[in-house]
Parts: sequence; C-alpha cells; structure tokens
Amino acid sequence: MKTQLAASTTVFRAVLVLLSLCTIAACSSHAPVANPTPAAATNACRASQLGFSVDSGDGQFNGMSHSGTMLVVRNTGTAACIVPAQPQLVLTDADKRPVDIIAQPSAAPASSTIRLAPGAAVESEMRWVSGNVYEDGHCESPALIDLAIGGEKVSTAFTGHLCGAGGKPTTYTLTPFRAVAAPVLSYACDDGRKVQASYPDTATAVVTLDGNTHHLHIAISADGARYVGDHWQWWTKGMHDAWLSPLREGETYPSANGVACRAP
Repeated sequence: MKTQLAASTTVFRAVLVLLSLCTIAACSSHAPVANPTPAAATNACRASQLGFSVDSGDGQFNGMSHSGTMLVVRNTGTAACIVPAQPQLVLTDADKRPVDIIAQPSAAPASSTIRLAPGAAVESEMRWVSGNVYEDGHCESPALIDLAIGGEKVSTAFTGHLCGAGGKPTTYTLTPFRAVAAPVLSYACDDGRKVQASYPDTATAVVTLDGNTHHLHIAISADGARYVGDHWQWWTKGMHDAWLSPLREGETYPSANGVACRAP
C-alpha cells in the first residue's frame, strides 16, 4: 500500500513539474504567437484612376549629349491603390507600333509596390543618350510612351530623341518610383500668424502654426476645401486664400471667429 502511495505521489509531482514547465514555456518570448490579422488589402491601380505625364524640368536633364525626363503618375481617383515600384515602359511611334528601345536592368525588387492615396503622385527619372556619339550608331524619336498597369496601360505624348550603339537596341535608365513631396505654401494671416500648409493628398492638409503641426482631414463644405482637426479648421478658397478658425472641444464647425490668411 505504502509502495503504491509513494508511486502515486511521485507521478503527481512529475505532473506538477511538467505543468510548470509548460506554463513557463507558454509565457516565454520564444512561444509561438498567432500572426495579427492583416490589414485590408489595397487594390491594384486601374488605368482609369491614374493620370500619366512627363516633365522635362525645363531642360534640367539636358547636357553632354544626354537628356531625360520625369515620369509622373498621379492617383486621380477617390480610392487608394497600389502601383509597381519599378515602371514598365513601351515606347511607340505615332501609329502605336513599338520602337526598338529597351530599359537597362533595374536593381529594384520586381515584387515591390507603392501605395497611392487619392491625389498622391509618384515620379521616376528616365535618362538616355540624346546625341549620336556612337560609331555606326542609330537614333529613334518615339511619339508615345506607354506605362504598363497590370494588364492595362496609360499613355502620354513623348518628344525624346534616343540614340544607341550600332547592332544593339537603344537603351535608357529608369529609377524606381518615389513619392512626390507635396509643396509647402507659406501663409500670412491677418492676426500676424504665419502658417505653413501642404496637401499630400485630396483628403489631408498638414498645417503648421505656433510651432505645432496639425494633420487635418477633409470635411463637408459648400465651397472650397474645408479641413478640420481637434483644434483648428482650415478652409481654403483656391490654393492661395484660406481662413483659419479655432475649434472648441467637440466642434466640427467653429463658433469662434477666424482670420483670413493668404499665400503670395
């Protein structure tokens, strides 16, 4: 009987030890942790919600038989979407037939993407040799540039003159897309305040005054663009005229008087 009781006690103690070890393991930083629920996926951009343009920067890319342009893609839709980080281009003639011009290999990961909020834009530098500096060289002057967007494309007019070495396709280089920084406007208000404001997308105003920066969000307005936050309303009537008003706690429309502000 004593032998059976001792054996039972030994087993009971072993179980307690195992339970303790399991508890410690469960609390350890090495214990498996469930992955958090992923955020809702952003859809790929459609051609219909994008604006595509080129910007030569008033010749800033020109010199020493080289030239270039900036490719600019803007989300003109009302929903955020994603675009590939590396542009995929096809240059064509006026009849939309592809021209034998190819991009040099890029170091950007093929799978990377960039999220575009409504109104936001990305840009990529495109550079090429513009002078026929090669022996037996050749030059092409495409009329259009197509940007692949999934199975679709967006196009814009192109006026570049690209040259390459004989027996090889003409080439150009492309940087991966990067976000276009929103310009910052400086306003002088009637009460002496200086306000700096930028509009990174169609739903946001970033306003700096009195040494503090406020992220304001678009709100309903009869005209202009009205942005509100916890403490301020910023109401623009065009890019250069605005009205600054303080908001009391819980207000979405100001009860206090505001001041007019203007950017030169």
